[in-house]
Amino acid sequence: MRKAQNITRSFRRLDLVALAGLSSGALGAALFKFGPDYLPAWLAWLLAPLFWYVGFGFVLAWALLRFLSSGGPDSDHSKIREWMREKLIEAAGTLFAEVGFDHAAVREICSRAGAHTTAVEDHFGSKMDLYTEVLRTPLFAQQAALKSSLAFSSDPRVALQNLIYEWLERTSVGSGPAWFPLVMSREMTKPTQALESAAESMGPNYLRFRTLVGELIKQDANDARTRMCVHSIVGQVLHYMQSRPMIERLWPGLDLENEAQRRAIAGHIVTFSLAGMETIARQQFEATEGELK
Repeated sequence: MRKAQNITRSFRRLDLVALAGLSSGALGAALFKFGPDYLPAWLAWLLAPLFWYVGFGFVLAWALLRFLSSGGPDSDHSKIREWMREKLIEAAGTLFAEVGFDHAAVREICSRAGAHTTAVEDHFGSKMDLYTEVLRTPLFAQQAALKSSLAFSSDPRVALQNLIYEWLERTSVGSGPAWFPLVMSREMTKPTQALESAAESMGPNYLRFRTLVGELIKQDANDARTRMCVHSIVGQVLHYMQSRPMIERLWPGLDLENEAQRRAIAGHIVTFSLAGMETIARQQFEATEGELK
C-alpha cells in the first residue's frame, strides 16, 4: 500500500513539470503576441522564443518521463486500483476480525478504507468475494515465505527450523496482518463458503511441508504418518500464534516480541518434533527389517 502511495505522489510531482512547461509556453506566446505593442516590454518580447521553447521542452520531458515511470499509459490507473484493493482488504480484515463476516457491513469497510460505498462491488464484486481475498492474500504471502525457508538449505532439519522460526516471526508486531489469525480462527469456528478457496490456496504449502517431513521420516508425502507429524508440528506453532493472550497470562515471563525467546521456542519445537519423528522413522525401519527377515 505504501509503495502505491509513493508512486502516486511521484506522478503528482511530475505533473508539476508539465504545469510549469505549459505556463512557460503560454507566457512565451503572450509575450510574442503582445510584447511589440508595449515598448517597456520589448526586452521581454525578445525572450519570448526562449519561454516558448523551454515550455515545449518541459512538456516533452514530462510526457517521456511519465510514460517511462508508469510503464505505459494505463499503468498509473492500475496501480491506483491495486492500492485501493489493498486498502479495502486491510480495512475488511480488521473489521472481520472484530465482528465476524456476518456482522461486517460493506459501508463500514468502505468508510475505514476511505473509499466510496460502491468500492467493494467495483473491486471485488461482493462482500463474500472480498472476504475470500482477505483469507487468501496472507496465505499467498505464507507460500512465498515457505518456499524461501525450504530453498535456504538442502538439509531438511535446517529447513524445518527455518520454517518454524519464520512462522513464529508472524507473532511479532508488524510482521504481518494482525487480523489474519483472528479472521482464520473465526472461519474455523464458523466456516463459510470461502473456506474451500482458502484450502486451495493453502494446498501448495501443505504439500511442501509434507514433502519436507516425509524426507525426515522416510515416508511418502501422502502417508498418514507423514500427515500426522505435520499436524503435530503445526499444532505447536499455532498454539503460540493463536493462544498468545492466554499464554502471556499463564506465563508472565514470556515475551514473543523478544527475538531470543522466539528463537528458543522455535528451537524447542524443532528438537521436540525431531525426537518424535526420529522415533517414528526408527520404528518403521525396524518393522521393515523384521519383514525382510
